Amino acid sequence: MRKLLKVGGISLGIVLLLIVIAGGFVYAMLHHFYPSPPQAKYGTPKDTLEAQRQDLDYFAKLVAMDRSYSTEARTQAQRRIAELADSNAVMPRPNLRVALMEIAALADNGHTRVDSDSGADPMELPVRVADFSDGIYVLHATKTYADLLGGKVVSIDGHPIDDVMARLEQLRGGAPQWRKAYGEVYIGWQDVLVGAGIAPDMEHSTWTVILPSGTTITRTLTPYKPSEDEPDIFINRIYSPEPLTDLGPDWVAYQPDRPAPITLADFDTTFHRVRLPHSCVMLIQFRSNDDEGNNHIKDFEAATTADMQANRPCHLIFDNRFNAGGNLTKTIFFAKDLPDLIAPNGNIYLLTSGMTFSAGITTTALIKHAGGGRVTILGEPVGDRLAFFAEGGRGCLPNYPLCLHYETGKHDYTHSCHDWNTCFWLIWLLPVRVNTLQPDETISMSFNDWRQGRDPVLERATALATRN
Repeated sequence: MRKLLKVGGISLGIVLLLIVIAGGFVYAMLHHFYPSPPQAKYGTPKDTLEAQRQDLDYFAKLVAMDRSYSTEARTQAQRRIAELADSNAVMPRPNLRVALMEIAALADNGHTRVDSDSGADPMELPVRVADFSDGIYVLHATKTYADLLGGKVVSIDGHPIDDVMARLEQLRGGAPQWRKAYGEVYIGWQDVLVGAGIAPDMEHSTWTVILPSGTTITRTLTPYKPSEDEPDIFINRIYSPEPLTDLGPDWVAYQPDRPAPITLADFDTTFHRVRLPHSCVMLIQFRSNDDEGNNHIKDFEAATTADMQANRPCHLIFDNRFNAGGNLTKTIFFAKDLPDLIAPNGNIYLLTSGMTFSAGITTTALIKHAGGGRVTILGEPVGDRLAFFAEGGRGCLPNYPLCLHYETGKHDYTHSCHDWNTCFWLIWLLPVRVNTLQPDETISMSFNDWRQGRDPVLERATALATRN
């Protein structure tokens, strides 16, 4: 009995020691990679110029928290902040917003960004656009501007659309496809259009579009102030023909000539799993790497795993094109197990786009690593490089409530990353190394494809999966 108690005591001690070590690791990781923003210790400014200088001083402190800046980029950012602070001119808020966005973009890191706290949300235009291979089209609008639906944007406030997009893409760092995705977001922010020198004032923006009928029309849009509870609608949701009901009942959507395929419909359901008719192929779609409302990712993974174990698909199509990120830990085991859940000679057709980002890229890399030569990537390049900075925190200016998301943890899915100060420690434990996530076949979608209810990427994947 004494021997048993002794052995039991040793075992308990080992378990407690492991718990302490694990807890210490987690605490140290959280402390190092999720630091709180510096305190904003400023007195009440005596005028708007002093308020602006306080904001710039604090913004410099936030930039210093971000580890993604190269030495050259950090020097340039510090110089631009100093030049703004030395000026005796008070910048209009739209111009200051854009100036800070440009400084954040110098990091050339897709996660480093400026957004708004309560009270600083930009004025928004009553339209939402999406990019296709042949241009940018209006897919959603309020009823007042419903005549613009389906229109290809030609110019904004007299500026050709290509020039507008090139300017807006300067306001976000990262890969070109991610900059472009955010350009599609910024195009609807009147503050940004004014601050970037595109729109002449905060009251109106004049758009010229070519309608599906071929008629060219020009409309002057009036921006509105979004309510405090209005959700952010990212570009991936815009591709759905379902109205943006979260923005209110006044919003309507352009309806394609034919019903949208499952990959482009039912965006209220974050995760999809279907078996393609008359085949042994399964389609899985992730539109997030985390829970969204009542859509619980772990529940979906468990049900999908059970389904695949009970009846193994011959091939798998994994649509990750609209997965802009979330929690990378929630797909690690599911992603790496997928090759074992299909037939031994089965292939995985992995669909990606410029909206595949952050933890969405992690999941993509995990599947590619696990499946090796059995994985074929179709679509467009993912929204970031294979080495990027994430994690970090968020700090907001003391007077003009704009906020900087500063990033502190490096992810590298190609090379070993062992710099304890910058390499996110969890990545040390993540079994993933891939040389590239570039598509094996680059496939884009035109507006006419979308309008006809076609998804060329899904069609190609289906053709490959069912050819034998």
